Amino acid sequence: MKQICIILCILFLSSCSKSVEKTEKNFLRNAIRQIDVDYSEYKWIIIIPGLGCHGCIQEAEYFMKENINNPHILFALTNASSLKILQHKIGIELNNYPNIYIDNNRNLTIPTKNSIYPCIIWLEDGLIQKHLFQSPETDAFDRVKRISLN
Repeated sequence: MKQICIILCILFLSSCSKSVEKTEKNFLRNAIRQIDVDYSEYKWIIIIPGLGCHGCIQEAEYFMKENINNPHILFALTNASSLKILQHKIGIELNNYPNIYIDNNRNLTIPTKNSIYPCIIWLEDGLIQKHLFQSPETDAFDRVKRISLN
């Protein structure tokens, strides 16, 4: 009986995880369609929240600074408390780059507990193939660095 309970718990938890992932993917698909950017030219969209996991967001900001000239990456900044402070912090004048989207209306704030983490979206022909969050448990930016960004 105990083994059956354990198996049921595992099945329940795995289905919840898949449900959250599906919710996120559907949300991202709809949100990306609504932003005023031709995202079909990009291979990657990186959503950087202004609030959340401090170390994870710093990793995303560093990645943006190092890859700001890559025309295949769209950096979407959402829930930013102060763009002026961010510009000073990373040394980038945000308005000078066409691959930076500032989400003033917070349309890209993901409606799950993962909203506190930067999100990397892989695109192919303008369609979402996969998304992954940079978190203390997931080193998403290292995965991106291993894959050719060109």
